[in-house]
Amino acid sequence: MKLVGLTGGIACGKTQTSLFLRQLGIPVIDCDEIAHDVVRKGTWGYRRVLKAFSSHIQAILQPNDELDREALATIVFNDATARRRLNKATHFPVLFGIVKQIVGYWITFKPVVVIDMPLLFETGFFKLTRPNILVTCTSDLQLQRLKDRNNIAQEDAEARVASQMPEQKKVKLADVIINNDGTLGELKGKVAAIDQMHLQRWRWVHRTLLSPAGIATMGALLWRLLN
Repeated sequence: MKLVGLTGGIACGKTQTSLFLRQLGIPVIDCDEIAHDVVRKGTWGYRRVLKAFSSHIQAILQPNDELDREALATIVFNDATARRRLNKATHFPVLFGIVKQIVGYWITFKPVVVIDMPLLFETGFFKLTRPNILVTCTSDLQLQRLKDRNNIAQEDAEARVASQMPEQKKVKLADVIINNDGTLGELKGKVAAIDQMHLQRWRWVHRTLLSPAGIATMGALLWRLLN
Protein backbone atom coordinates (compact mmCIF):
# COMPACT_ATOMS: atom_id res chain seq x y z
CA MET A 1 0.00 0.00 0.00
CA LYS A 2 1.30 3.43 -0.97
CA LEU A 3 0.90 6.30 1.51
CA VAL A 4 0.68 9.78 -0.03
CA GLY A 5 1.12 12.97 2.01
CA LEU A 6 -1.16 15.99 1.54
CA THR A 7 -0.67 19.29 3.34
CA GLY A 8 -0.99 23.03 2.90
CA GLY A 9 -1.18 26.28 4.80
CA ILE A 10 -4.40 27.28 6.48
CA ALA A 11 -7.06 28.38 3.95
CA CYS A 12 -4.90 27.42 0.95
CA GLY A 13 -7.30 24.74 -0.32
CA LYS A 14 -6.06 21.48 1.19
CA THR A 15 -9.54 20.38 2.23
CA GLN A 16 -10.97 20.96 -1.24
CA THR A 17 -8.04 19.07 -2.76
CA SER A 18 -8.79 16.21 -0.39
CA LEU A 19 -12.42 16.22 -1.54
CA PHE A 20 -11.39 16.01 -5.20
CA LEU A 21 -9.11 13.06 -4.40
CA ARG A 22 -12.01 11.29 -2.71
CA GLN A 23 -14.14 11.89 -5.79
CA LEU A 24 -11.47 10.01 -7.77
CA GLY A 25 -12.02 7.03 -5.48
CA ILE A 26 -8.87 7.50 -3.41
CA PRO A 27 -9.25 6.92 0.35
CA VAL A 28 -8.22 9.91 2.46
CA ILE A 29 -7.31 9.89 6.15
CA ASP A 30 -8.39 13.29 7.47
CA CYS A 31 -6.11 14.16 10.39
CA ASP A 32 -8.17 17.26 11.24
CA GLU A 33 -11.19 15.02 11.70
CA ILE A 34 -9.17 12.60 13.83
CA ALA A 35 -7.84 15.49 15.93
CA HIS A 36 -11.43 16.62 16.50
CA ASP A 37 -12.62 13.13 17.46
CA VAL A 38 -9.79 12.33 19.89
CA VAL A 39 -10.56 15.33 22.12
CA ARG A 40 -14.29 14.68 22.50
CA LYS A 41 -15.56 14.70 26.07
CA GLY A 42 -14.40 11.66 28.02
CA THR A 43 -11.65 10.55 25.63
CA TRP A 44 -7.98 10.02 26.39
CA GLY A 45 -7.06 13.06 24.30
CA TYR A 46 -9.67 15.21 26.07
CA ARG A 47 -8.15 14.41 29.46
CA ARG A 48 -4.64 15.15 28.20
CA VAL A 49 -5.72 18.57 26.86
CA LEU A 50 -7.47 19.48 30.12
CA LYS A 51 -4.35 18.54 32.05
CA ALA A 52 -2.12 20.56 29.69
CA PHE A 53 -4.38 23.62 29.96
CA SER A 54 -5.48 23.29 33.59
CA SER A 55 -5.02 27.04 34.12
CA HIS A 56 -7.46 27.78 31.26
CA ILE A 57 -10.20 25.27 32.11
CA GLN A 58 -13.02 27.81 32.31
CA ALA A 59 -11.96 29.46 29.05
CA ILE A 60 -11.72 26.30 26.95
CA LEU A 61 -14.82 24.41 28.11
CA GLN A 62 -18.34 24.86 26.80
CA PRO A 63 -21.36 24.62 29.17
CA ASN A 64 -21.75 20.94 28.22
CA ASP A 65 -18.07 20.35 29.14
CA GLU A 66 -17.01 19.74 25.54
CA LEU A 67 -13.88 21.59 24.42
CA ASP A 68 -14.45 25.04 22.95
CA ARG A 69 -12.18 24.56 19.96
CA GLU A 70 -12.39 28.18 18.84
CA ALA A 71 -11.37 29.46 22.29
CA LEU A 72 -8.52 26.97 22.39
CA ALA A 73 -7.44 28.02 18.90
CA THR A 74 -7.33 31.66 19.97
CA ILE A 75 -5.01 30.75 22.84
CA VAL A 76 -2.59 28.60 20.87
CA PHE A 77 -2.39 30.71 17.72
CA ASN A 78 -1.10 33.62 19.80
CA ASP A 79 1.24 31.67 22.06
CA ALA A 80 3.95 29.37 20.70
CA THR A 81 4.43 27.69 24.10
CA ALA A 82 0.72 26.93 24.37
CA ARG A 83 0.75 25.61 20.81
CA ARG A 84 3.57 23.19 21.63
CA ARG A 85 1.69 22.11 24.75
CA LEU A 86 -1.43 21.34 22.71
CA ASN A 87 0.54 19.44 20.06
CA LYS A 88 2.23 17.38 22.77
CA ALA A 89 -1.11 16.59 24.44
CA THR A 90 -2.79 15.44 21.23
CA HIS A 91 0.17 13.86 19.41
CA PHE A 92 -0.21 10.26 20.57
CA PRO A 93 -4.04 10.13 20.45
CA VAL A 94 -3.97 11.50 16.89
CA LEU A 95 -1.14 9.16 15.85
CA PHE A 96 -3.08 6.19 17.21
CA GLY A 97 -6.12 7.26 15.19
CA ILE A 98 -4.04 7.58 12.01
CA VAL A 99 -2.40 4.17 12.45
CA LYS A 100 -5.79 2.59 13.15
CA GLN A 101 -7.15 3.87 9.83
CA ILE A 102 -4.00 2.89 7.92
CA VAL A 103 -4.31 -0.67 9.22
CA GLY A 104 -7.97 -0.72 8.24
CA TYR A 105 -7.15 0.27 4.66
CA TRP A 106 -4.20 -2.15 4.54
CA ILE A 107 -6.24 -5.21 5.52
CA THR A 108 -8.83 -4.29 2.87
CA PHE A 109 -6.10 -4.11 0.19
CA LYS A 110 -6.35 -0.43 -0.72
CA PRO A 111 -3.50 0.38 -3.15
CA VAL A 112 -3.19 4.11 -2.36
CA VAL A 113 -4.18 6.08 0.74
CA VAL A 114 -3.75 9.83 1.17
CA ILE A 115 -2.78 11.22 4.59
CA ASP A 116 -4.34 14.70 4.82
CA MET A 117 -2.22 16.26 7.57
CA PRO A 118 -1.79 19.99 8.34
CA LEU A 119 1.48 19.35 10.22
CA LEU A 120 2.88 16.81 7.77
CA PHE A 121 6.31 18.46 7.60
CA GLU A 122 6.43 19.78 11.16
CA THR A 123 5.89 16.32 12.68
CA GLY A 124 8.30 14.56 10.32
CA PHE A 125 5.50 12.27 9.09
CA PHE A 126 6.41 13.23 5.51
CA LYS A 127 9.33 10.79 5.75
CA LEU A 128 6.78 7.95 5.63
CA THR A 129 4.82 9.25 2.63
CA ARG A 130 5.54 9.73 -1.08
CA PRO A 131 4.83 11.83 -2.96
CA ASN A 132 4.19 14.68 -0.55
CA ILE A 133 1.70 17.13 -2.06
CA LEU A 134 1.66 20.77 -0.95
CA VAL A 135 -1.30 23.06 -1.73
CA THR A 136 -0.33 26.74 -1.88
CA CYS A 137 -1.74 30.14 -2.83
CA THR A 138 -0.58 33.74 -2.60
CA SER A 139 -0.30 35.29 0.85
CA ASP A 140 -2.95 37.93 0.13
CA LEU A 141 -5.41 35.34 -1.14
CA GLN A 142 -4.72 33.08 1.84
CA LEU A 143 -5.46 35.87 4.32
CA GLN A 144 -8.63 36.91 2.48
CA ARG A 145 -9.93 33.34 2.35
CA LEU A 146 -9.18 32.86 6.03
CA LYS A 147 -10.95 36.08 7.04
CA ASP A 148 -13.98 35.19 4.94
CA ARG A 149 -14.14 31.59 6.13
CA ASN A 150 -13.64 32.21 9.86
CA ASN A 151 -15.12 35.71 10.03
CA ILE A 152 -12.03 37.06 11.81
CA ALA A 153 -10.05 40.29 11.71
CA GLN A 154 -6.89 40.86 9.66
CA GLU A 155 -4.70 40.68 12.78
CA ASP A 156 -6.15 37.33 13.84
CA ALA A 157 -5.73 35.93 10.33
CA GLU A 158 -2.11 37.06 10.21
CA ALA A 159 -1.43 35.50 13.63
CA ARG A 160 -2.83 32.16 12.51
CA VAL A 161 -0.77 32.14 9.32
CA ALA A 162 2.36 33.20 11.23
CA SER A 163 1.90 30.30 13.67
CA GLN A 164 2.58 27.79 10.89
CA MET A 165 5.80 26.70 9.22
CA PRO A 166 6.83 29.26 6.56
CA GLU A 167 5.68 28.23 3.11
CA GLN A 168 9.23 28.51 1.71
CA LYS A 169 10.33 25.66 3.98
CA LYS A 170 7.36 23.53 2.97
CA VAL A 171 8.09 24.08 -0.72
CA LYS A 172 11.61 22.70 -0.23
CA LEU A 173 10.24 19.53 1.38
CA ALA A 174 7.35 18.92 -1.03
CA ASP A 175 7.50 16.54 -4.00
CA VAL A 176 4.46 17.99 -5.77
CA ILE A 177 3.13 21.56 -5.48
CA ILE A 178 -0.42 22.61 -6.36
CA ASN A 179 -0.87 26.35 -6.86
CA ASN A 180 -4.45 27.14 -5.87
CA ASP A 181 -4.80 30.77 -6.93
CA GLY A 182 -7.49 30.00 -9.50
CA THR A 183 -10.98 28.53 -9.68
CA LEU A 184 -12.33 25.29 -8.24
CA GLY A 185 -12.43 23.90 -11.77
CA GLU A 186 -8.75 24.63 -12.24
CA LEU A 187 -7.92 23.00 -8.91
CA LYS A 188 -9.94 19.91 -9.83
CA GLY A 189 -8.01 19.65 -13.10
CA LYS A 190 -4.67 19.87 -11.30
CA VAL A 191 -5.71 17.14 -8.85
CA ALA A 192 -6.76 14.89 -11.73
CA ALA A 193 -3.39 15.48 -13.44
CA ILE A 194 -1.50 14.56 -10.27
CA ASP A 195 -3.58 11.41 -9.93
CA GLN A 196 -2.76 10.43 -13.51
CA MET A 197 0.93 11.21 -13.16
CA HIS A 198 1.69 9.87 -9.68
CA LEU A 199 -1.06 7.59 -8.35
CA GLN A 200 -2.83 5.70 -11.13
CA ARG A 201 0.10 3.41 -11.84
CA TRP A 202 0.05 2.18 -8.24
CA ARG A 203 -3.61 1.28 -8.53
CA TRP A 204 -2.88 -0.50 -11.84
CA VAL A 205 -0.01 -2.50 -10.32
CA HIS A 206 -2.19 -3.40 -7.34
CA ARG A 207 -5.08 -4.57 -9.53
CA THR A 208 -2.71 -6.53 -11.76
CA LEU A 209 -0.93 -8.33 -8.92
CA LEU A 210 -4.17 -9.23 -7.15
CA SER A 211 -6.02 -10.36 -10.28
CA PRO A 212 -6.33 -14.13 -10.90
CA ALA A 213 -3.81 -13.86 -13.74
CA GLY A 214 -1.40 -11.89 -11.59
CA ILE A 215 -1.63 -14.34 -8.71
CA ALA A 216 -1.13 -17.27 -11.12
CA THR A 217 1.93 -15.59 -12.65
CA MET A 218 3.47 -14.89 -9.24
CA GLY A 219 2.75 -18.47 -8.21
CA ALA A 220 4.44 -19.82 -11.33
CA LEU A 221 7.51 -17.63 -10.77
CA LEU A 222 7.73 -18.73 -7.16
CA TRP A 223 7.42 -22.40 -8.17
CA ARG A 224 10.27 -21.97 -10.67
CA LEU A 225 12.47 -20.31 -8.07
CA LEU A 226 11.85 -23.11 -5.59
CA ASN A 227 12.38 -25.88 -8.12
